[in-house]
Amino acid sequence: MTKRKIAINQIKLQHTIQSIGINLVTCGNCGSILLHETKKETIDCFCGMKMDASDCPDYWYTGCENNEEFN
Repeated sequence: MTKRKIAINQIKLQHTIQSIGINLVTCGNCGSILLHETKKETIDCFCGMKMDASDCPDYWYTGCENNEEFN
């Protein structure tokens, strides 16, 4: 399978996770990978930071399959 097809599959799996109210994100401060409940507006990280969910980007998201690393 190509890198792009793998990325597309990861995005589909991320959407499946999100459909049950969980999201996979990276900490906006240290980059740790975290699971959080989508209904919560804040995220606590191992690094000690408490951030708004909007400060922690989704690990996989629609469109990232077009990034240079997956071509």
